[in-house]
Amino acid sequence: MKQFKHFIYPFIAFLGMTHIPISHSKDLKSYFENGKVSGKIRAYYNQRDYDAKPDEGAFSFGGALRAQTASTELVSFGVGFYTAQDFGTNDDDPAKVNGRLGSDIGVLGEAYVKLSKSGHTLTIGRQLINTPFANSGDAFMIPFAFEGWTYQFKSSEKLTFEVDYLNAIKNRNSDEFVDVGDWTSARFGIADAQSTSGTINVGATYKDDSFKVQAWGTRYAEFYDQLYLHGDYAFKGSVKFKPFVGLQYGMQKDSGDALVGDVTSSIYGVNVGTTMGAFKLTLGLNIVPDDESSYKNGAFLSPYTFSTSPLFTNNMLQTFENVDAGSAGKITLNYKPSAQIALKLSFANFNFDQVVDRNALDADATYTFTNDLKGLSLRWRMEIVSSDTASVEQTNMRFQTQYVF
Repeated sequence: MKQFKHFIYPFIAFLGMTHIPISHSKDLKSYFENGKVSGKIRAYYNQRDYDAKPDEGAFSFGGALRAQTASTELVSFGVGFYTAQDFGTNDDDPAKVNGRLGSDIGVLGEAYVKLSKSGHTLTIGRQLINTPFANSGDAFMIPFAFEGWTYQFKSSEKLTFEVDYLNAIKNRNSDEFVDVGDWTSARFGIADAQSTSGTINVGATYKDDSFKVQAWGTRYAEFYDQLYLHGDYAFKGSVKFKPFVGLQYGMQKDSGDALVGDVTSSIYGVNVGTTMGAFKLTLGLNIVPDDESSYKNGAFLSPYTFSTSPLFTNNMLQTFENVDAGSAGKITLNYKPSAQIALKLSFANFNFDQVVDRNALDADATYTFTNDLKGLSLRWRMEIVSSDTASVEQTNMRFQTQYVF
């Protein structure tokens, strides 16, 4: 009954705000015929070569099929089915298989009702969301999905408000939705899983042609509360040079039953750079002050992401999330000579207080087809992690062929 209340209350509140009843569609046939179907077909191979343990490799084939009905005066419905299959191509030895892709998965990752009226949108059910510290993280075969509700209000072309209630989460290589408290307990090493009343996320975003600022407050029930601020500004510059700057700040403090113990954490970040024709050069810096009494020495926590939060120094593998206090710097060079080709090279250095330091060299190349092959793309990514400790070092390569329709 407690979980049911979390879903029915926003529904009733939405109807109260819009002051309209839900009406039947006058033409049920057109309700479905005018809907939209989309998806993607993806083939993926991921190889991880280690210095201190057996190498891992895995192939997976699958993708997504999504459908949403046309909207009536108020209501639309959507579903999204996701699959990842290896067809018996991977090694029989589990120690040599990279299990992050998933090998035999079929899951209804999306199943929602969407209510829309006058700039208000309420989505209830299983869905993909896009917020700084809870997002789809679609880096492998199947994205993260969440169960709960999201409410957005676009008060103007520049200003948007959002409230999210997240009750359950589905990992990328799983077909099961689990309570977000159970997930967070496991992620932070708590032996006995602890279900909670969920996560509440409240945010506002203002964006115009050159300036974007966002503020988010999040309560991870029985774990900690979080405040996150982020601003980006793009200068007018010249035809050849267009500088930009970004700032971020976050702080966290334990709350409720404090299941992970004391949490006193903060993070500071600055990001500067410029575009130079087809090139873009970016320098990023993050600092997390240490606090020996706090969980993981004051590490900045993010239970729902793996290198997909907005921290300026995150890489394909290496991140400041959930690791330790310290500092990190990253330099990135993007090159886009045409609409079809995108290249990226980056180097990041992580200086942790208690955890082993490491470097990460990343390369990323994407080719997007056009004309008769529009929707088809090829992508190759590589990260080389180096350190004074062999157990940390690895070379990770990812090959992806994708067709989006």
